[in-house]
Amino acid sequence: MKKIILVLAAAMVMTCGDAFAQKKNVARAKAKLNAEVPDYKGAREAIEPALSDSVTKNLADTWFTAGKIYYKLFDEEQRKSWMGQSADENLMATALMKCYDCMEIADSLDQAPNAKGKVRPKFRKQIVEIVDVIKPGFINAGGFYFKNQQYENAIAAFEYYLDYPNLPFWEEEKRQALATDSMIPTMQYYCGACASQSNNSELALKYFDILDKTYQAENRPVKEQEEMFQFMIYEYGRLKDSVALLDMYKIGVQRFPFNTFYARSLVNEYLSKNDLNSALDWIDLAINQGDSTAIFFNLKAQILEHKGDVKAAEQFYLKAIEKDPEFADAMGSLGRIYYNEAVEELDRVNAIKNDREYRAAKAKMETFFLKPLPYMEKAHQVSPQERDYIVALRGIYYNLQNIYYGAKKTALSKEYEAKYKEMDAKMKSL
Repeated sequence: MKKIILVLAAAMVMTCGDAFAQKKNVARAKAKLNAEVPDYKGAREAIEPALSDSVTKNLADTWFTAGKIYYKLFDEEQRKSWMGQSADENLMATALMKCYDCMEIADSLDQAPNAKGKVRPKFRKQIVEIVDVIKPGFINAGGFYFKNQQYENAIAAFEYYLDYPNLPFWEEEKRQALATDSMIPTMQYYCGACASQSNNSELALKYFDILDKTYQAENRPVKEQEEMFQFMIYEYGRLKDSVALLDMYKIGVQRFPFNTFYARSLVNEYLSKNDLNSALDWIDLAINQGDSTAIFFNLKAQILEHKGDVKAAEQFYLKAIEKDPEFADAMGSLGRIYYNEAVEELDRVNAIKNDREYRAAKAKMETFFLKPLPYMEKAHQVSPQERDYIVALRGIYYNLQNIYYGAKKTALSKEYEAKYKEMDAKMKSL
């Protein structure tokens, strides 16, 4: 028993001695910090062991002293940068973040009630002043890390900036000003971009989703809104989240009807699942709810066509064109149906053995190839770089040229020959 008591006594002496040493370190750090010629790096070396000591780590004074040292390290390098001198940007960034962390801990300890249950804060005013003044530094710190492709560190720096409204020591008016800081969306964007660069799609989506909602609430230009929406689709694609992608395509069709990407992607997603009935159910529901726009009629036509109901598809392509006479996708699809019908009829005619029957059937081919012509020409006019329209027009012009040549309609034959050559040249240039 005596031996145990002696061992415990020795341990207590060692603990007390260590605590005393760490308190001396805090005092030494303060001395170096406040010297006529300050030694900030020496002060940092003195204070850091005290941050993990069981006694001194629970003192607000320890953390406030550390925070002030890190602030001075940051400020010293920042002043060099302002004066055009060589500054240690890495030290500036790390000291900045450590300053914030230390001041946050210092404030929480400073607000703790004393032995009598009373709160007697000593450092809050100075903490508020320092934390407030370093805020712009986090933008530069994030930029430094981003430039050096240290994306996770960049996110951390930008997130410090975003965390400012959540700090407990602001007056309410100041908190509201911080919460409505116009730079917040920019910082959120950089967080999302850095997360994407580091292949952290979940984190990227967190920020892009916040920005998507912000852009809608602020009624940002449609181009900006769609750009953010596309970022989200890209990240869901990376995650191979087909359920989320399907929902995004549905939303995209309604929010950005001018871009057929969403409609095509939606149809392709349903096709990949071989779930055409669900696709039709969703489109019919949308149409019945009042979304009887060209895009929805076009969608329904595409799915009906894939189901093999070409005649029904034709009617909905026509409805889409009626709603939007400039809708290239619907015009091109309808033109393709008519063109395919013309090619099938030509194959049937060419298979006729009887010369008289063949000539009679051949004479009617003009009607078949003229039918898709206005739709394909209009689609090409609206989307002149779309290869499918160029290829189809090339085929139509080629066949009409031959038909008119056989019928000895020389002027028409030459007209369509010239158009065929034009499309042929365009096709080869793509």
